[in-house]
Amino acid sequence: MKNSHLILAIVSVLVISSCGSSKSAKVDPFIGAWSLLIEDTPQGDVSSTLTIFKNESGEYTGNLNSDLGSFNLNNFQILDNRLSGAFVVQDIDFDLIGNFEETLFKGFVSGMGADFKANGKKIVSD
Repeated sequence: MKNSHLILAIVSVLVISSCGSSKSAKVDPFIGAWSLLIEDTPQGDVSSTLTIFKNESGEYTGNLNSDLGSFNLNNFQILDNRLSGAFVVQDIDFDLIGNFEETLFKGFVSGMGADFKANGKKIVSD
């Protein structure tokens, strides 16, 4: 009788433990808001927020918000921790390129024949 209780207890523990999820959901490190400072532009240093999303097809999309306006990023992609995208400000084409290093972003905005440093970090909410 004791053996049957012991077997029943072991089976119960195994069933209960197998009901819980042993896999944790992997969080995409790129998705979210990133605070960027674009340095030494003709308008001075420009504070901006890069927001990265992932659509239903699993493709990255993004936009850039600053005092100069809100701009959708075209040809946007992230491959091997490297971001590339393009946007238009006052009918002038710009490219945003850079690398992610955990919660840091180091890159450039290129346009008008010049490169402007665009460095920042991920905005983490508590």
